[in-house]
This record gives sequence, structure tokens and C-alpha cells, in this order.
Amino acid sequence: MRQAKLIVLVSLFFVFLIFVKLDDSRKQSYTEFLQKNLQQEVLLEYQINSSFPITFYHNAYVDHRTNPPRLRIYSLNWCIKKSDFLLVELFYEGVRTEEKIKVYGGSLEGPCPSGYGPAKPCFYVAHTFAVIHLGEHRKINLSVKEIHNPTDKGITLCLQPVYYYSQWQNIVLYVEAWRAQGATRFIVFYHSATKQTRRVLEHYQSLGLIEFRSWPSFGSLPSKIAGRYPRIDDSTFIFSYYLAMNICILDIKTTFGSVADFDEVMVPRNGTMLDYATREMSGTNVGALSFANNYVSMDPSIYTSDFSGLTNLSFYAKGGPSKYIFDASVIDVCQVHWVRSFTNKTKKTKRGDGAVLHLRFNAKNLEKKVSKPFQFFPDNTETHIKNIDEDVKTIFGESPPVESLEFVNVLNKCVGEKTKGGGKCRSTGGMCKADMDAVYDWVYDKTEGIFLSGEN
Repeated sequence: MRQAKLIVLVSLFFVFLIFVKLDDSRKQSYTEFLQKNLQQEVLLEYQINSSFPITFYHNAYVDHRTNPPRLRIYSLNWCIKKSDFLLVELFYEGVRTEEKIKVYGGSLEGPCPSGYGPAKPCFYVAHTFAVIHLGEHRKINLSVKEIHNPTDKGITLCLQPVYYYSQWQNIVLYVEAWRAQGATRFIVFYHSATKQTRRVLEHYQSLGLIEFRSWPSFGSLPSKIAGRYPRIDDSTFIFSYYLAMNICILDIKTTFGSVADFDEVMVPRNGTMLDYATREMSGTNVGALSFANNYVSMDPSIYTSDFSGLTNLSFYAKGGPSKYIFDASVIDVCQVHWVRSFTNKTKKTKRGDGAVLHLRFNAKNLEKKVSKPFQFFPDNTETHIKNIDEDVKTIFGESPPVESLEFVNVLNKCVGEKTKGGGKCRSTGGMCKADMDAVYDWVYDKTEGIFLSGEN
């Protein structure tokens, strides 16, 4: 099916997650499909209009992993009811129709407002919906990407928005460790970082391992309505990582994928994660493997830019939320710590025989050390340390910078002070920008046109 511009004409319907089924049959034209599914009402009680506070991610997706394919459009907006909808006109370039359909959706997280305390006060929540009209005065054009079943053997890592990031040592270890586990591609949603961190990311980009996805400011609502609502950056929970991760999973071209932070590496008890995931998920009803969190530190700390401590890991009794690796052909909606849904309803999540090695910056302050049989690498740790040292030398020369964790402390202090007492949205991108700019000249992504609200 040829995909050019997909047009959505909307009298504004608020969405978190919107799926529109598109008929891919060669026996039935796209226009005929719309006519069959048409609901023609000039005035609709629950139709969202052009004054509604919503902004859209600039890409829409036609997902061919399902039959029929589904249109996925992503947005940030306030909560909607099941009866709310966007009135949409869809057409392919050169195949125009005046027919309109209703498009319904729901929150990516599930409940709206969020049931998670720090996110509950946030006004804007992640949703999904091609050109979009919000009434006669707001037009938004979205590029359309086609999504097919992934065929490349490997693991793709989705990195939630990287913001005010300074721990470049984590990245070097992350790439080396995950590659040893079978990862071949790293998609980094990027907002801001130190110059040293950006330098490390660009090094791996030059090697074809890291791909950047711009994640700048969310921008503003149209001027006519902006004064009625909170600024998007000021009322969106932690850079809307729910939105980023669910966009990312559609961009995976390998058989398996995972959403893991730069301080998290998943390892099986034996062998590589790629081999283990292949055995457990290929030809079975398992769609994801979940691994328990294990806080780990090393001596010396990697933040001294000395990686020899990888042979001397310390584990702690304190637990934490699990993470998972998934079959990219059946993943539907992701949560941070579990799969919310699969496209194949027979698939399930299974507890994996392995661990999340969580190199939390302050893990060494935890009490009660325990013994665990896990390592970052399936074999030859000393060889991997040499590889890391060579990468660091290539990037920084003989004198790599040492990470003081000062910026981590500034950010944590800011969030703590500004959310004290509860009832405030943890909108890190808005509430702490001034504090972070006061201590460093950050490398921001300033790409325009990533989030589109239309102008009226």
C-alpha cells in the first residue's frame, strides 16, 4: 500500500492512544472502506473542537503488524472520556474523499489522570491519532511512516528522553555490555546533556550504533488559547517518557527490543540475552521476559573513569521495579516496568531467569550486601574492559574527564524542593530548567517541528 501524506481533518478529539483501522485489502478501495464505516453527523455532542489543548508528535504510523493495519497518532493533552472523539477525514495523496469517521482513543498509561502520585497533577498526558484539522482554524500536517514486522536478528534498545545527562561513563558501559548481550541498535530520545556526554553519544552515532530522535521543548499551544491552559513543558510528567517509549517501539527493526535506561543492563543467568530471548520467545506464547531489579556498584567507581571495577561487583538486598525485553513483532503498548498489551492477545509475559543490573549512582550507599551470580558480560570481562578503555581513549584521549555527580545532585534537589508537599506535577523540563541552566551550559536539542499544535 502506497503511503504518502495521510490527512486527518479534525474538529478536535483529545487522544492519548488512537488506533484507526485501515483496510489493506486489494478487493476494496480505501474510499469504499470509509463509506462503509462512515458516521455522518454535522453537529456531534462529544466532538473535540479547535479550542482544546492538544499537541501532536510530528509523525503518524500505519502499523502493518496487525490485520487490518492500524493508524497510530500520538499526542499530549488532558484526559478524555470514552465518548470523546476526533472527527477525521483520512485520505492518501491522490485519493481524496469527503467522508469522515470518528476516531476514539485512550491514555497510554491507562488511567487518566495518572494513578502515580508525582504524575497525577500533570495536565498533559500521552495519547495517540495524519493532516489534522482542529476545526476550521487549526491545521496540522503529520508525516506518515509504515511499520512492518521486524526481520533483523538482534535487540534494539529504546532510551527514554535523555535530559540534563552528565554520567557519560554509564553510556560507554551500556553500549559495550548490551552489544555483548546481542544488541545492535540504540535509539536515543535526546533533550539535553553535558558537552562530554554529547561527545560520547556522537562517537557511537558515528559508528552506526546510536540513532538520535529529537525530543526538544514541547512548544506552545496556539496563541488564541494558550493563555487558558498551563504551558505544556510546565505540566507534563518527566518529558512524557510514556510518549517517547511507545513511539520508539514502532521504530524497532530487530526481532527483540527493550526500554532500559543508561544505568540498566539485563543479563540472563547463562549465555547472551539474544540467545536466551530467542529460545524463550520464538514459536511460543511468550511475548516478553521480565527481570528483577538488582542494584549494583563496583570498586573503583566508573565515575572515576576507571572501569576495572567491572571485575569486582557488589550487589545489595534492596529490590526495585522489574524491566523486560519483548518480541518486537507483537508489542502493542509499553509501560515502564511491564507490557500493557500485545497485538497478539495469546501472548504473555514470563519471569526471566536473569537480572537487571542497575548501576544506580548512589547504590554504594545501600546497606546489606548480598551475593549474586551475575556479570555485565557473558564472558571475557577483561577483554570488554579493554574495549571500553579504547573507546574512552578514542573519544577523550589520555585524560578522560571525571564525573562529580554535581549536576545529578542539583537536579534532584530542584525536583525535591519544587514538589515538596505534593500536588505538583513533576514536570522536570519546565520546573528545573532555570536551576540547571544556572550551573552549566547544556547542549539542548532545539529542533523545530517535532511537536505540532497548529496556529489559529
